[in-house]
Amino acid sequence: MDEINQQIVAMLSCDSRMSATEIGKRVHRSRVAVQNRISALITNGEIAGFGITLKSKALPVLFEIVFKPIGACDMIVPRFRNKHHIIKAWSVTGSSDLFIWTEASEAKEVHTMRNFLLAQPEVARVSTHTIINTYG
Repeated sequence: MDEINQQIVAMLSCDSRMSATEIGKRVHRSRVAVQNRISALITNGEIAGFGITLKSKALPVLFEIVFKPIGACDMIVPRFRNKHHIIKAWSVTGSSDLFIWTEASEAKEVHTMRNFLLAQPEVARVSTHTIINTYG
């Protein structure tokens, strides 16, 4: 593959919708010459296909927290909010004390948030729930 074809492939890798006219301007070739090169790259198998990249979606996460002394919600929520984004937080009755709904860009971020909660002296237990579907 010559240098011009390498440049064409690099541009198409970044933006598969880039026009032959735009590529031609950048590699100092005519639109027709660029189209012929792309066709040849497809024919000889150098380009196997064109694709798209989807915007990654945030991973919704629900933390279920139990405190050692009950009633620590007013301390934990502001601490968590100082480090991480909170969509909603609920103080609840029952076997758990607090639910925090947040979003993470990747699993590593969920792990970081969970470790932050577990490091708080008032926290006895954290259960992490990844939301897989929302209804209504």
